Amino acid sequence: MRAISERRRLVEVEGRKHSVLRGRWQGFHFENMPKVLRAFGRFLQVFNLRAIGERNAFEVRQREFEFELDDLPAGFDGYRVLFISDLHIDGMDALAGKLVEMIDSADYDICILGGDYTFQYGCAKGIDQSNLKMIAEKLVSKSRVLGILGNHDIYSVGEMLEGIGVEMLVNDNTSIEKGVEKIYIAGIDDSHYYGADNVPQAGGGIDGWSFKVMVAHSPERLSEAQEQGYDLYLAGHTHGGQVCLPGGTQIVRGSSLPRRFLKGKWHYGKMSGYTSNGAGTSGIAVRFFCKPEIAVITLRQSASK
Repeated sequence: MRAISERRRLVEVEGRKHSVLRGRWQGFHFENMPKVLRAFGRFLQVFNLRAIGERNAFEVRQREFEFELDDLPAGFDGYRVLFISDLHIDGMDALAGKLVEMIDSADYDICILGGDYTFQYGCAKGIDQSNLKMIAEKLVSKSRVLGILGNHDIYSVGEMLEGIGVEMLVNDNTSIEKGVEKIYIAGIDDSHYYGADNVPQAGGGIDGWSFKVMVAHSPERLSEAQEQGYDLYLAGHTHGGQVCLPGGTQIVRGSSLPRRFLKGKWHYGKMSGYTSNGAGTSGIAVRFFCKPEIAVITLRQSASK
């Protein structure tokens, strides 16, 4: 795990302004609207919707996706990636046990964690630590596990996960090898809150012709990743909206990107991508018209090859 960057240190340790506060419209995020969250919580109580939203938030599903990828090496055809993002594990006490059961029965080759391990910003103690350790230990017992940091995470959470056996990619990359073939996984630090991401540094040492996957907490760096030749981009952060209108239309996006990039599968130029709804919740532990999820992503060689 790389040493903490100066940008992250300034925000995390010295309390400098985080990225979401900057710019004319960048304040329109839940991180900067505590009064709106409190008002929403009162609304749920008055109309007896809180318990329904909490039940919805606990209904985590496993989703299966396939990506046909032109440059995928033949040896990785059928390779299965378990992608889990936005645990926010201290937001719901019973979530950790349910996820451990789901992980135990899931069939996959490698796990990638997409950041935001805690509910509160900068929280690194108590129930979240014990439950996060339980999940991480289960994952490490089954396969190789890679992880990145999100906008809720402080650096010490990454150190804790690495101590368990998770390989933390903080503006760094690693390879997966099958015989003589390999693919690369690059992970960037959080771009949304800390502004500590460094796409060129994350891809350092990767051959230009190699198949490579970008893992970022937010989809907000998709343009840079596509320009750098990434084949697949995995992200979370948006929670798919978390509280949506009927039909799944997002009310608060959590990102300035068009809606088509904020949940599920998408394509940007030659790059494929997936943005997870997330396994947990943020702000208030409820969901409406937006189910939580973990994903098993199967990589396939393009039929045209």
